[in-house]
Amino acid sequence: MRIAIVQPPRLYWAFINDYDNFMVPQGPPALAAVARAAGHEVTILDCLPMKMGWKSLEATLRRLRPDVVAAGENHAVYSHEVVKLMSLVKSIDSGIRTIVGGTHFAFLDSWYLGGKHDAPSIDCIVRGEGEETFRVLLEELEKVSPEPWTVDGVTARKGDEVVRAPHRKLIADLDTLPRPAYDLLPMRKYGNSKFLFAAHGSTIHHSRGCPSACNFCAFWINMADHKLDANGEDQLVARWRTKSVERTIDEIEFLQRDFGKVYFVFVDDTFNVDPKWCNAFAEEVLKRGLKFRFYAFLRADLILRDEKLGVFEKLVRAGLIHAAIGVERLSDTELASLHKGFQTENTIRQCMNLLRTKYPQVFIQTTFLVGLREDTRDSIMAQGEYAKSLKPDYAGFHPLTPVPGTQLWREALDKGWINADDFLDYDWSTPVMETETLSLAEIDQALFDCSRKFVSVPWFMRGLVGRGDYTRRMYIWWLLVLGKMTVKDLLRFKNPAECEAFRGLTEPAWYNA
Repeated sequence: MRIAIVQPPRLYWAFINDYDNFMVPQGPPALAAVARAAGHEVTILDCLPMKMGWKSLEATLRRLRPDVVAAGENHAVYSHEVVKLMSLVKSIDSGIRTIVGGTHFAFLDSWYLGGKHDAPSIDCIVRGEGEETFRVLLEELEKVSPEPWTVDGVTARKGDEVVRAPHRKLIADLDTLPRPAYDLLPMRKYGNSKFLFAAHGSTIHHSRGCPSACNFCAFWINMADHKLDANGEDQLVARWRTKSVERTIDEIEFLQRDFGKVYFVFVDDTFNVDPKWCNAFAEEVLKRGLKFRFYAFLRADLILRDEKLGVFEKLVRAGLIHAAIGVERLSDTELASLHKGFQTENTIRQCMNLLRTKYPQVFIQTTFLVGLREDTRDSIMAQGEYAKSLKPDYAGFHPLTPVPGTQLWREALDKGWINADDFLDYDWSTPVMETETLSLAEIDQALFDCSRKFVSVPWFMRGLVGRGDYTRRMYIWWLLVLGKMTVKDLLRFKNPAECEAFRGLTEPAWYNA
């Protein structure tokens, strides 16, 4: 069969330039590799780097005449564009089979197949880990009278009925998967920013899932084990798996050799779960004499653990240059309420002090959550003071957003805290849930004031004259971002609730072309 895997035209996060928005997607080439190995003819259309708008996409699909079009989305804010894609596909040829996946659609399968967000253009939804389910589903769709609802891990229409097949077991050995089909992507069009995440970069991952079970995160849920309790109810169990060190480094060498990539953004939920893996990875990189730098999402308590073991120092020598750490909240009680009890204020302060003093070349990125139900303006502003005291290179303040599938989502729906009719504001910069005492506009104002408290002239100067070329480039990027804002936007800083330049999404010039 002819398979088209599509990332449709997408709105941009307002801060980002055209070339900064393009990161190598991990899902499409992974699925394409499996489909190609099964004998299918596969095309990937990633519209962002190709700057392919909706009209161009329609013309391309008409020319390709695919039997199946597949797309996925992990983020609620972009889900409407996947639905729009599938409507376009059915308008071209109603006989084309349409498949969607990703965490967003997996958790709302009943909504999109006949429920609240009914999308008649979607035939099947793949839940959980995609490769094996996608392979078996394509095999089923090749039959004269296919029954996709019989494939484990799939939700599909059976006439007027929506059938949810049993969950598929997670892949036991990730090394058995074929290398992602990077050759089907426009690889030279990714990672071309001169400043953000450095030039000539690519995403990559060595692991799936997460041992943590934060109540606001959906990613661990999509890679969790499903087990039945004593009452026969489905229970989620957090699960973490990894590729071997050899497989991971072989993939890095391939991306370096064939596509000239010298910087890697590890998109693992948590990079540093296993100290033995991290140690072996660092030692193998150093042994092979590989030269690259990398970004990783790290847990603060595990950084401290690995420092004591002598592992973290090796990771830095092996190329770790950008550490992204979810600080989230100041209070240990609040951290525990988010199911981040493995982390404390003391842990965070120790970790930040270690990074600043012993590893000044490592760029420190932190995230903070505001808008918990008990938050007041004072408690939000305290987050800003906390961030300043930690002295990271970057502090991102994000409104707590109930992502579909999470415990927070279910509670917010049950208690009427959110409006789930439109996901366009689910961008982690626009408040969508009020607190007990603050309106959305008041949270927005506090967010802006919090960020302004952190971003200052001394902060810029410290970075621009600071600790190495990578850090300087990141700060230059921030200067360029601010510089591109118009005088009108700058004047509107006094009323951030009306300022669209720093929140929400923007439409690129080629979006409808």
